[in-house]
Amino acid sequence: MKTISRQNKTSKIIFLTIIGLVVFYLFAVPWRNFVFEKNLSDGKSLLRERKYTEAYVKFEKAAILNPFSKEPDDLLALAKNAAADILSMRDFLRQEQQNDLLSLIDGADSKACNLEADRTLIEKNLAQIALVNLKFCTTDGPKNYDSWLFLGIANQKLSEDSYIFKELKPGYRQAALAAYEAAYKVDPINKSAPTYLVALYKVNGDQQQVDHWQNLLDNLGKIEKL
Repeated sequence: MKTISRQNKTSKIIFLTIIGLVVFYLFAVPWRNFVFEKNLSDGKSLLRERKYTEAYVKFEKAAILNPFSKEPDDLLALAKNAAADILSMRDFLRQEQQNDLLSLIDGADSKACNLEADRTLIEKNLAQIALVNLKFCTTDGPKNYDSWLFLGIANQKLSEDSYIFKELKPGYRQAALAAYEAAYKVDPINKSAPTYLVALYKVNGDQQQVDHWQNLLDNLGKIEKL
């Protein structure tokens, strides 16, 4: 009798365990899918706001929750690519029906240099869009002092953007330095470019270049007093 009682007890435990697992599975799978979709949705919203690093984290979480879905991997790659070149987001923005941002990007890529528009974009924290037009301005466009200077400012803004991946920031700083130096060659009397160069070389920790450009600035100050 004791043996039968033990067997019944064991059977009940097994039965309850199975029921528990089934219930857990029925609740866990829908919840997992909900969290997966929520991370994708939140990541896309952040990507539309150009918050690339935060979007990347959301897509990483989605990829862990559903390793069989290709969408998180595609979005992870898009976040990386878009941080380096916002033009990569065009197809995504069309799918998301983000016409305002898309029109700004298309306008910047219209192959017509518009420095006033670029200045406004930079002031509105849209330096990455301004950069599209400024690259055109300094390759096929006028290549004047302001176009080089604004190209430097746009790159510098991106190097300071907390949502840009760390590994991209040195490249943006280097591009800013090159643009400021090009501006200086166009107009060696204008103090704006050397002022930016001093500040940016301080960020890079290059004291030799800081001293070089500071010396130029000091000499320009002396010329103004003559």
